[in-house]
Amino acid sequence: MQLLKWSTDLELGLEDIDHQHKQLINMINELSLAIEYAQSNSVTLAIVDRLQGYALTHFKAEEEIFSKYNYTDRAGHDSEHEKFNESIKYIRRQCELIDTPMSARIRDFLLAWLGNHIMTKDKEYKSFIDKMPVQ
Repeated sequence: MQLLKWSTDLELGLEDIDHQHKQLINMINELSLAIEYAQSNSVTLAIVDRLQGYALTHFKAEEEIFSKYNYTDRAGHDSEHEKFNESIKYIRRQCELIDTPMSARIRDFLLAWLGNHIMTKDKEYKSFIDKMPVQ
């Protein structure tokens, strides 16, 4: 079952960032399938490992944008990235230690991240960039 589909509501208009957000949606959908088919935490761990790689690439791309445009709320945004990384590390550790399937917890965490971070914080920096004078 595909839980999420890409929509223009999620678009920032930054090609690389939008592509990376589509990857996140794909991982959320993979977690939904893992839940639907009662997959073990080993399947979830593989997704979490890819998620950690995704986060490194994605956050680096955003940080480069922040530097390029001298984004004024960079510290706050970077702090959220750090919290995300810490949460994923914690979740990964729980997958290793707990017999209870963790796919639903991770999916719910990512859905909240999608709604809170991407739909608000990312759109804030895009709005900041859009207001910059053209050079």
